[in-house]
Amino acid sequence: MLINIIKKIEAENRMNTNKSPQDTGSYVALGEYCLISAPTVNLPSGQSCVPQHFYGYNHSLESVESILHHISFSNHYPIFCAEDEQGLFIQVGIIGRENYQRNNPARAQKIVYGRKWRVEPNLPTSEIIQTVFLALKKAREHEIRELVTLVSLDGNKVSTPFNSHHDLPLMAECRSLFQRPQKEHTLTIESVQTILDSLRFDQTKIQCMDLVHRRNGNVLVDVMFNIGNKEQDRNIEFSELHGIECTLVLQSSSANELLYALMDTLIQLSDRYVEKHFTFNGFNRFSREHDLRNIGEFSINTRFINANTLNEEGKRLISEHNCSVDESRAPNIKLDQQKIRLAESFKNIELLEGFLPKGF
Repeated sequence: MLINIIKKIEAENRMNTNKSPQDTGSYVALGEYCLISAPTVNLPSGQSCVPQHFYGYNHSLESVESILHHISFSNHYPIFCAEDEQGLFIQVGIIGRENYQRNNPARAQKIVYGRKWRVEPNLPTSEIIQTVFLALKKAREHEIRELVTLVSLDGNKVSTPFNSHHDLPLMAECRSLFQRPQKEHTLTIESVQTILDSLRFDQTKIQCMDLVHRRNGNVLVDVMFNIGNKEQDRNIEFSELHGIECTLVLQSSSANELLYALMDTLIQLSDRYVEKHFTFNGFNRFSREHDLRNIGEFSINTRFINANTLNEEGKRLISEHNCSVDESRAPNIKLDQQKIRLAESFKNIELLEGFLPKGF
């Protein structure tokens, strides 16, 4: 049904479009097309546009690549798009040194690949860009989790307790191994520094600068990140942390809480770095430097359309298109055991809108 609607709209647009051939070609290259009777709105800047929710999308490998061409972040994180029997996907590569050979500073560069992020052909262009944005965040988080090492209790080995590759089913079977001690010593600047000295984040040293116990039980710990040989080694990962001082907020006074808060902070700092430096067409959309109220006003200007702008036929066609997109995203349930597992979620619920999974 969706394919038929797309073909109908594209045929109408070829007859009715007021875009120049150059403009029309650019939309085809991006896998976008205007829906029939799509309105134009005027922005405070004097520019006019067709809001994205009046576009349809039929992305291909070529159109996704044309989007990636306009994205910039870091050469250490090349962004790939490819296609397999399941369809289109985006994948982030990570170029760096082997995380598990830290004792060899001269270790060679290598490339590894993150998970495949699926791209539906009818996914809006903005959501494809945001998928890349999220994929970069998660790729860097994966690296952070492997770069934080903790010295073993006997002091002879190191582990990566935050990494994403632990055998979770086995851990569930052995959950008694992971119980925390009932009593822990109250944290002090000295004890915090001892804990920080027992871990490493690549070649970054972490220093406890101050500590405050709050009345509500929280503990505030000021730490500073310092990379000693940043100038000598250009391949240090996350070198942007050098000299940063920040405050960890612990929910309780314990070593465990300290370590988790440190990991949360490292991920947060990485995410903020991506937000600031990830750009599309040179625009860092997710940077917090942009005024949020103005973003809200932009949303109002592009989403609240005068009801008289669209005729009844246009409203009907756009509604049909949107319903077809929603229906195409409903999963196809083939396993009886999956139907049984999901039945509880729909028990005693009368759905008035939306589309149930196919085969449910």
